[in-house]
Amino acid sequence: MPTGLRSESSNSWGVRFFGIFWTAFSSIFLGIGLWTTWGALETLRWQSVPCVIERFEIAADQKQDPPFRPDLVYRYELDGRKYTGTRLWKTKEGSDSYEDLAKVRERFTQGPEGPRTSLAEVTTECRVKPGEPETSVLTLSSSGQIWGGLAFAAFGGFFVLIGLALIFGRPGKEAKTVSGKTITERPLAAVIALLFFGCAGLAMLFGLIVPKAIEYFAARGWKETEAEIIWSRLRSKSDSDGTTYSVDLFYRYQVDGHEYRSNRYDIWSGSSSGSKGKREVVKAHPPGSKLTVFVDPEKPWRAVVRREAGWWGLFALFPLPFIAIGIGGLWAVHKKYRQGPSVSAPHSTRPGRAGHVAAVRMHRLGAKPLPAGEWVRAGGSRVGAFIFLLIFALFWNGFLIFSQRSLWGDAGGGFGKVIGGAFTLFMIPFFLVGIATAVGAVYTFAALFAPRFELQLASDDLKPGRSARVQWRRAGGRGQPTDLALLLVGREEATYSQGSSNSTARSVFHEEILFQTTIPQAMNAGGVSLKIPDDAVPTFSGSNNRIVWRVCLYSNVPWLPDLREEREIIVQPLDATELP
Repeated sequence: MPTGLRSESSNSWGVRFFGIFWTAFSSIFLGIGLWTTWGALETLRWQSVPCVIERFEIAADQKQDPPFRPDLVYRYELDGRKYTGTRLWKTKEGSDSYEDLAKVRERFTQGPEGPRTSLAEVTTECRVKPGEPETSVLTLSSSGQIWGGLAFAAFGGFFVLIGLALIFGRPGKEAKTVSGKTITERPLAAVIALLFFGCAGLAMLFGLIVPKAIEYFAARGWKETEAEIIWSRLRSKSDSDGTTYSVDLFYRYQVDGHEYRSNRYDIWSGSSSGSKGKREVVKAHPPGSKLTVFVDPEKPWRAVVRREAGWWGLFALFPLPFIAIGIGGLWAVHKKYRQGPSVSAPHSTRPGRAGHVAAVRMHRLGAKPLPAGEWVRAGGSRVGAFIFLLIFALFWNGFLIFSQRSLWGDAGGGFGKVIGGAFTLFMIPFFLVGIATAVGAVYTFAALFAPRFELQLASDDLKPGRSARVQWRRAGGRGQPTDLALLLVGREEATYSQGSSNSTARSVFHEEILFQTTIPQAMNAGGVSLKIPDDAVPTFSGSNNRIVWRVCLYSNVPWLPDLREEREIIVQPLDATELP
């Protein structure tokens, strides 16, 4: 490697070791998700046998967790022997929602001649575990358990793919040469990440938001019914993120002479921080008091106290950024790929040809050139950077808090607590990223008030040995810089292969201070001659090498972010008549 080059291996042994650790750690959560899903689906392969329900009631005890449990007895016969079963689900003892059990019980009350008044001696089918005839369940696991396990497996699998990419991938490889042309390959890692974001957003939209929205609009036509409070309390749940509260009103009501019960308070049935308002609701509805509830006329076991969406309605917007990032990013990748191969800058002796090609290449790489004869901002858009980081920080941290509290915070039982604890441990790096994005948002917000400078280049006919005047002026902002420096920087980047990995070596081959001052009056405006060195290498962007020239403005500002702003310039090669 030439002297002065700093090798930055994109797939070094350190990266591979981290990838191995990352993959092994993520595999734990992939395994938990698959195990949970298999446990929920396992009863599908259990033997289905006829059984007779002797009793199916719903026991309610606010001192238990969960407070609602099936009081169930059914009998069945297998291989000439009689057995008695008491379990409704394989992996759940009960539920925090009375409606979950009422929905199952209601299914058995529907007879060929209409609703049954009693579930005694009702014939149905149960599932018996092969080889263990005494182990049985009356119904399959709920869809929430299945989808929850799949979501956990998908989450862990996504990060397993990232780890495998770190181990076996070649992220430094951006292009390959075919018939003298440089073509960009499909960014597989980016596609996988974008697919994850898009699918996660679509899953939240159609798995949670759309069903709740349909129920919300349907509830506008539910029938008002008088109900009596059985118990009223404020439920609290504590985890590593704090304590959340929810209103728990358990009430009874009658429809067509039949008594029904429910503890559903609102459409979203979520918990949140802040207990004052919820305590007032509980205090206003003591046991024995009356209240008006809204009952689904087609499914009278469904009822709700509040039909309004409230602040929870804003949650409907939550999946949209994930969908936009996923689908929009995939479309951008697809569109860029369909544009065809990008040709590296050819050798040419015609004046201006190399400069034009280099400008096109810099535009494709996202660089901000310094045009001639125009006053332009010295750096990028500060407002855009702040808005991007703010939105990203809000949705990133919001997603982490929602997933921690809503997805796993309600897991009951020892196994649920193990999953919740493991999930919290796994999310620590992502919470650190969330903290970093929040700090970055604050930093970019402060940068909005830092001094702003503009640059102007007198001529774009820059070649080795030629000069052009570059000017600067202050264009707003607060604070007084303690110093200001204008530099001309030339840098070379080279990508090369070492076995199965690629490395990028970067070297600053030219760094010249054009102007430097600590005098406040001289910082506000001025100009200086920018001379390209006689032996300067022209701007070039090829498949494995780049030569980049920049005009850099550096300034230190007390109590505000320092300025490190740059603009690229194009150094053209000498034509045939100018060569020595």
